Amino acid sequence: MTVSNIILRALKKIVEVLEKEDIDYCLFGGLAMQVYKRIRATKDIDLIVSFALENPFELINRIERAGFNFDKKKGVIKINGFKLLRFIYNDEDTGFEIFIDLVITKGEFQKQILNRKTKTDFLGIKVNIASLEDLILLKFLANRPIDIVDASVLLEENKKGIDKIYLKTWAKRLDIEDKLKELLKGNARYKIY
Repeated sequence: MTVSNIILRALKKIVEVLEKEDIDYCLFGGLAMQVYKRIRATKDIDLIVSFALENPFELINRIERAGFNFDKKKGVIKINGFKLLRFIYNDEDTGFEIFIDLVITKGEFQKQILNRKTKTDFLGIKVNIASLEDLILLKFLANRPIDIVDASVLLEENKKGIDKIYLKTWAKRLDIEDKLKELLKGNARYKIY
C-alpha cells in the first residue's frame, strides 16, 4: 500500500461523508494541482467547505462518527484569515496518518471558489475541484516558497486555459496583485498585465 493509495482512500471516505451530510465542498491544495498538470508530494487533503450549521462542532461530531479524528490539540486553526478544522485519518491497514484540513467558508472569495468548482473524476473518485484560477490565487495567499513555485508551474503548464480577467480582478481584490505581477514580470508569455 503506497502513501498515494492511502491518501486516495482517505479522500474517497471524506468526500462520501461530506456528500452524505449535504455539505458543499471542493478540493484544493497539493492534490487538486494534479488535475492542472502540477504533481508534487503531499500527505494531506485540503478542502473548502460550506455548511449551514451554526456550530462547527456539529460538523466535527458528524465527521468523527464516520471514523475521522478531530485534532483537539489544535482546535479551530486560524491561518491567513482562514479558519480550518483539522482531522486525522488513521489508515487501518498501515497505521499511516493523513491530515485532512477543512477550511470553513466565510468571505466572498471562499464562496466564489465553491461557486466555480467543477466535478471531476480524480483518479477514480468523483470530487469537486477548485478552478485553476482559484487554486493559483490560494497559492499566492498562502505565500510559502513552495506555494509560489506551485503557482508558477500552474501558470506555465496551463497558460492557454487561464481566465485572465478573473485572475487579475481577484488578485487586486485580495491585495496580492503585486505578488502576481512580480511572478509574471520578465515572462512575456503571460499577457495578464
